[in-house]
Amino acid sequence: MTTVAEPQSDYLEDFKDVVGADQVLEGRKISRYLRDFSWYSPILENALADTTVDAVIRPGSVEELTAVVALAARNQVPITLRGSGTGNYGQSLPLEQGIVVDIKGVAGILELEEGRVSVLPGTVIKNIESAANAAGQELAVMPSTYRVATASGFISGGSGGLGAAAHGDLWSNNILAVELITVEETPRTIRLEGDDVNLVLHMYGTVGVLTRIEMRLVPMRTYAADIVVFDDFEQCCRFGWDLVASDVHTRLASLQQAPIGAMMTPIAAQIPDGAHVALVWSDVEHADAMASLAGHYGGTVTPWPEGTKHITQFPYSHTILWSRKAVPDSSWLQCEYAAGDRERFIEQVRAVSERYAGVFLQHIEINTSPSGDVRCMGIPPLVDLPDHEAALDELIAYCTGLGISLLNPHSFVVEEGGFVGDTGRMLDLKRDVDPLGILNPGKLGKSFFSARDATVVAADRDMRAPEQLARD
Repeated sequence: MTTVAEPQSDYLEDFKDVVGADQVLEGRKISRYLRDFSWYSPILENALADTTVDAVIRPGSVEELTAVVALAARNQVPITLRGSGTGNYGQSLPLEQGIVVDIKGVAGILELEEGRVSVLPGTVIKNIESAANAAGQELAVMPSTYRVATASGFISGGSGGLGAAAHGDLWSNNILAVELITVEETPRTIRLEGDDVNLVLHMYGTVGVLTRIEMRLVPMRTYAADIVVFDDFEQCCRFGWDLVASDVHTRLASLQQAPIGAMMTPIAAQIPDGAHVALVWSDVEHADAMASLAGHYGGTVTPWPEGTKHITQFPYSHTILWSRKAVPDSSWLQCEYAAGDRERFIEQVRAVSERYAGVFLQHIEINTSPSGDVRCMGIPPLVDLPDHEAALDELIAYCTGLGISLLNPHSFVVEEGGFVGDTGRMLDLKRDVDPLGILNPGKLGKSFFSARDATVVAADRDMRAPEQLARD
C-alpha cells in the first residue's frame, strides 16, 4: 500500500468547513473517544493507554461523512470510524495519530419491509428494534449492548448476541447487504450482498466506510426472562444445549458456572450459594416446555425479579463487567467448544472444570451455528491467574489440546480476534477501497505484540456499563 504522507498542519480547517467548527473536537474534548471496553483485558488496557488523535470529527449526514472521507484521503490522514465505543478489543481506538470519525450523527431508518430493514450506519440498534416491533417484527440478531450500540459498530466489531440462539450470528445471513464508500479523494459507492457481506463483518472498520446496512427481520415474539438454577454445571450445560436444539424459541441461553452468578449483584439473591445458572429469554408460549426441560435436568426456574436490570445486561461480555467489578484483577478469554457434538462438549466442560477449578469460570452462550448446529461460545472470566501472560499461554495450550478453539480478546488485530472469511478476497477489497492504507491502520495484518508498552493510569478506568456511559 502507498506510504502515508505527513498531514498538512492546518488540515483540520478543511473539516470544520464541512461539518462546522463545533463538530470538530480537539484537546480535552476528545478524551472520551479514546476509551472503549478494552480495559476488560489487562494486556490491552496497558497497550492502548497512550492512544491519541488530532481531532474527532462528527458528521451529521452521509454527504458530510463522504466529504470527510474525501478530505482524509486528500490530506492522507489516518481515519478511524467509531460508533458508541462498546467494543472490547480496541476496535475503534486509533493506533496512529489522525482523526476519529464519530458516525452516531449519521443515523436513521431508510426502509422497513417484511424481513428487512435498511438503516444508516450510526443508527442505534434499540431504535431499529423499536421500529421493527411497531411493524410486528424484530431483529434476527442484535448485540446485548443494543441500547447504545450502532448498526455499523455492531457489524464491524461484533459477531452475534441476542437472537443468535435461534437465528445464528452475523454470518448466518442476518446482514443482508451493505453499502460502503471508498477512501479516496473522490469516494465511490460499493454495494455488497449475499456472501460478499462477510468481507466486512467483524473487520473493525478496516475495510470501507459503511453508509447503509440492511439487516434481517423475523416475526416478533413475546419473551419471558428466567433464572434457571442447577446444582451441577454439566446438567446445566445439557439443559442449555437441548433447549437451543428444541422447539422452544429461545433468544438467549447463557450458562454461568458458579461463582459467576454471585458476582451479578442485582440477581445474586436469587441464586443459592454454589449454584450454577442458566439465564434464559424465551417465548412465553413455550414457558411450560422450557420449565419441563429444566426440571428434567434438575433445574429450578425462577422468574426474573421485578425492578432488576434487564436480563440482557448480564450475558455475553456483560458477564466480564460483573466479574471485573467483583475481582478487579481478573481477566477473560473467548473460546469455541465442540459444535454439533453434545457429548464432546460435555467432556470439554468437565476437563476444564477439573483442571482450572475456580480459575477458568465457564460462561457459555448456547447459539445456533451458520450450518444449523448447536454452537457453544465461551466467554469465561479468568480469576487468580499468576503471571498473567505466561499462565494464559499455558491455559490456551491446554484448551487447544481438548479441541476447544481459542480466540484472543487481548489483541487489537483482526486476525487474532477471530477473523471469519476469505482472506484473499478480503485483502483484494481492502486494496480497492483503501488504496492509501489510512483506514484504521495497524488493525489488519500485524502482530499484536509490536512494541506497545504504555502503562494505564488505573484512575482513568471507568467501570460503568455501556448503558450508563451512553447517558454522558
